[in-house]
Formats: sequence, C-alpha cells, structure tokens
Amino acid sequence: MDNLPNLIQETEHLTNQFLAANKSLYLVGGIVRDLCLKSEITSEVDLDLTTDALPEEIKQIVGPIAANLWLPGEKFGTIGIHYNNRAYEITTHRSESYDVHSRKPEVAYSMDINEDLSRRDFTINAMAISLPEGTLIDPFNGQKDLREGLLRTPLTPEESFSDDPLRMLRAARFTAAYNLTPDPELVDAIHALIGRFNIVSTERIIGELDKLLLAHNPQRGLDLLHDTGLLNVFLPEVTPERFTLISNLPLDSTIRAAGLLAEIESTTTIKRLRELRYSKERISTIQQVIDAAQGILKDPSGDSDYRRWYHMVGEARDASYQIAKTLSDNAEDIWAKMEETRIRLGNELNDFSLPITGNEIIELLEVEEGKIIGEALQYLQNLRFDQGPFSNFDARNLLQDWWTTKTNESDGTNAN
Repeated sequence: MDNLPNLIQETEHLTNQFLAANKSLYLVGGIVRDLCLKSEITSEVDLDLTTDALPEEIKQIVGPIAANLWLPGEKFGTIGIHYNNRAYEITTHRSESYDVHSRKPEVAYSMDINEDLSRRDFTINAMAISLPEGTLIDPFNGQKDLREGLLRTPLTPEESFSDDPLRMLRAARFTAAYNLTPDPELVDAIHALIGRFNIVSTERIIGELDKLLLAHNPQRGLDLLHDTGLLNVFLPEVTPERFTLISNLPLDSTIRAAGLLAEIESTTTIKRLRELRYSKERISTIQQVIDAAQGILKDPSGDSDYRRWYHMVGEARDASYQIAKTLSDNAEDIWAKMEETRIRLGNELNDFSLPITGNEIIELLEVEEGKIIGEALQYLQNLRFDQGPFSNFDARNLLQDWWTTKTNESDGTNAN
C-alpha cells in the first residue's frame, strides 16, 4: 500500500477532528481495494470514509474545516464534504437491508465496522483501513480474493443480491474490470434471483452498464450477464458474438453500446434504449453511429455518397469504421477506397454550410417566410453533396433556375 502514508497525512486534520469527538474514522470501499492493488491514487479520486458518528454528529465534526458540505445523501447516513481539494463522502456505519418490494434501503445505523463491511457488495470492497493507524480491517478476506482473482460476497450471495439486486449487474462489472472469476455460488444466486432484478431502476442499470462497457475488456462481464440470463432482462436481442468485438472499440460507453446493438433491427434498438430511459441525445448518437457503420458497407466511396456519409456521421467516423469491421469482412477494403476519396476531397469536407441565408433567399425569390425556404435550402444542400462547394453567386443562379422551373410547373398544374 505504497500510497497509504500520503493519504494518512492528507487526512490527518480531518481524522483528528473525529478523534477529538471520541469517534472512529476509516477509509473504506474502492479506495482500500485500489490501495491493495497499488493503483495510482490521484487528487481527482473521491475518498469514502465510514464512522460510528451519526450524520448530525458528522456535520458538527467536519463543519469547522470543510470547504463546503452537500447533504443529498444525509437520509442514507452520508455527508459529503470538500476538504483539502478533494471530495469525501463520510457515512455512518450501516446495517441496512432492503424491503422485498423497495428500490431503496431501510437504513439502520451500526456502531460496528465489521457489521458495516458485512453489508457491502463484494469481499474486495468489504475492507477498511483505520485512521490514523493505517491498519487493514479485512474480516472477509477481500485481499486474498484479490490476489486469487475471485469474486465473492461477504454474506451469502442470496442475501447480498436480495438486499440490492443491482449487485448482480455490479458482479459483471467487477468481473470484467479486475479480471475476476465469480464464485459458483454467486453465479447460481444470479440465476435464482433474476426475478428480483425488476425492482432496480433503469437509471441504476444504465450507470452500471456504462461502467461495465468502460472496462478495458468487458467480455468477461458480458459473458456472465448472458450465461446467467440477466442480460435477457434488459437487452435480450444482444448475442454473445458481439462481446469479443467490444474491446476493440474506443473507450466510450455510448460507442460501445452502439457496437453491442449494431446487428439489431433499428426500431428494436430504439425501443430497448427508450425502455432503459437513455437520453434522447444518447439514443440519437447510438443510432447515428450504427447507421454510419452500416452505411460504410454500402460503399459510399463516390464523391457524392461520401460527402453525404461524412456529413451524417460527424465526429464518430473512426468509431463507425471500427463497428463496420465487426459487421463485414469487406469493411476494410471499402474503407480504403473511402479514405482515397477523403484525401481527394480534402478541405472541402471541413465546411458543409451553404453560402446563402434564409433572408437572402426571401429577398431573391420575393417570397414570404415559410416552408418554401426550407425546400430551397434542402435543394442547395443536395447540390452541395452532389457537386461540391459553390459560391453565393452560384447559389443565387441555381436558386433562380430552380424557382423558375418550380413556378412554371405550378402554373402548368393549375392550368390543367
């Protein structure tokens, strides 16, 4: 635990505040796991602490030294503070359990650090370090499990997952992130308790799924979700063949979600994402990337087609190519031709804006503002894709010809 002395020194004044109030203080959770793994602990890492002080007492203890307090978690026993340029969450020891029909814990406080650790999700997260001594408290052999690459729960997995069914999804995330092997009893418990998962909010599911997809290689976690049937609860159309491909995509949860869903019919994809309450922006981005990847397979290497594809895909060009490679063996050959087109078109791809405004069109065509302006702009945009850039002078001439043809056709229709 090479970084521990620095953290003890950093938290010394805070620790002394608790000791002066005759209260204990412990580092707990992920920070302890990361210290055991000798991971880098930067100033951006939030620190979790636990104490036998009650929430109201915590506020009194930290009030004189904290830069600010935030209290949204107070009803669950957590007081957030900003201290020494770092964020801390300080939580009273807990012994909560979940009601069978509830998504939220029924919080009961405890004065026993071991009881608090027993309520945590996995043994690798059920360790604490006493402050200021720096003594590791590890009643469930989390450090040993880390060394042996084993994922277990402190209590029975049935009890742990019944308390908070999201932990079944978290098991997949930790399996992938730390290259762990789930204990067989843990796997069996997921099978048995899938029905309990329906109380988990979609927001929490998205949060854990995003973290899983941000693992360097998410495949182990995705395999666990598939093999236990949990993936079928919220993304039933995703097949295991997609799992091996995700680690080659950019480390972006939205792009990797697009990679998972790329072979699914578009309306089904949108339906699933809406059920999970993805934001409209993320749904749009996922669909855009998938459409662009599938568009590559249609060989848009001609100038006109390439301009349209390039404009449509935006900043996700490289990501769409990586996904396209997972969809067809021909993607690389097509991409090579597309790259030749990109190089040939050069700087013209940097700006697809039109050299004329809506007000100029109103004045030029002597029309009132309305849908005709949109039609005129769309006409010019299509010409921009087909022919490349043109000047304001060219745009005016093109619109004059278009308008003349359009009005003549309208007059002919009216005459008939």
